Amino acid sequence: MAALASGSTSGRFSDKASSSDGAGSSAVAAEGGYEAEEGVLDLDSPWVAATEAESRLEAAGTAAGVGLSLLAGEELEEYEIRDNQQRQEDELTALEAIYGDDLIVFENKGGLRSFQIYIHYHLPDGIEVCAKLSAPNASPRDVGWCDYKHDDGPDEFSYTCNFEYLPPLILTCLLPRSYPSKDPPSFTVTAKWMDGPYVSQLCQMLDTIWAGLPGQEVVYQWVEWLHNSSMSYLWIDGNMTLGPDIVNHNADHRAISRTNSLESVIPLMLSYSSKKRYQAFLEAIHMCMICLNQTKGSNFIRLPCQHLFCVKCMETLCRLHVKEGSVFQLICPDSKCKDSIPPYVLKRLLTEAEYERWDRLLLQKTLDSMSNVVYCPNCVIGCMEDEDNNAQCPKCSFVFCSFCKGPCHPGKKCLTPEEQIQLRKAG
Repeated sequence: MAALASGSTSGRFSDKASSSDGAGSSAVAAEGGYEAEEGVLDLDSPWVAATEAESRLEAAGTAAGVGLSLLAGEELEEYEIRDNQQRQEDELTALEAIYGDDLIVFENKGGLRSFQIYIHYHLPDGIEVCAKLSAPNASPRDVGWCDYKHDDGPDEFSYTCNFEYLPPLILTCLLPRSYPSKDPPSFTVTAKWMDGPYVSQLCQMLDTIWAGLPGQEVVYQWVEWLHNSSMSYLWIDGNMTLGPDIVNHNADHRAISRTNSLESVIPLMLSYSSKKRYQAFLEAIHMCMICLNQTKGSNFIRLPCQHLFCVKCMETLCRLHVKEGSVFQLICPDSKCKDSIPPYVLKRLLTEAEYERWDRLLLQKTLDSMSNVVYCPNCVIGCMEDEDNNAQCPKCSFVFCSFCKGPCHPGKKCLTPEEQIQLRKAG
């Protein structure tokens, strides 16, 4: 059921563009971790303009409080107002059942119902968005998120990005007393990543849908069109072009569109798509190819090679190899893959003592496998052997022969063990 807000805005709604959107934090699963990152479930908040939507509906709400039809000289009968109220209540109940948490119902203001519906876009095949920039300082070194192309103008650049998830589009509605018998809902369409002309076209299309359904409940048809048809309505040849950043003074007042530069918006969009993909991974059911159990992605590790295994199996496997000292066998369990399990994954799977043992064993075995590493006979510290088969201990500074482990003896043969014993006795 829909969440009920105590006022016209709720904790989910924030007008702040996310200055800490987490662009630097990628999905834990993609990095091999399995703990949900803070803020992943509140991805929509940077794209909501609740205060702006509310202010734009205030004027409509004032008129709606009297009844829009009254302004046109048509007085509503009492029975007609009651019938509209019942139809609005029934429609809102149906919308709650259909859209669940994507519907946010606000407290009535002046007896008028208002709510917001989030329309999410998941595009499994991806969609290309071309960002056109005209700023003189826009250059590839400034923007590193997409494929770069220099356009015809001296200060024109474009970047093409592929998205699996697009930020939400938000439909905010206020229902006048004359809806649905005579007037449509007052509404705003918020798409903080989209250019103004695009959002205005969506508003105009909602007007067209209402014109074809006069006197009927229309919100469901609006939402379904926005979800299923709005992108194909705006896209040309399967892609959308944003920019350049030109102020549009003739935009529909119901259209709340992008106000920040593309240089700041596109990275936020890419971060949003990445986090939504991770969120979908957490919620989906996967099969572990070790134990063959099926469970949610939140219980899985995704290695850099993209192979998935449940946390329990990976913990058991890694701890076993560390216990037995076979640290070079800490590789992806997939039979066709030999990629090593990276340290940051091991740190999450092992205890602190186990991780320290792994680190120590790895260093020791790596040094043992190096032909030019010898050990100081005094400190047992690894030293690099030079071309004359001599080495100097970095700890005690003892310079010794790597063959006999005795003091360095340039131009002389190594002493035999018996000769070394006799030399020590004589000393």
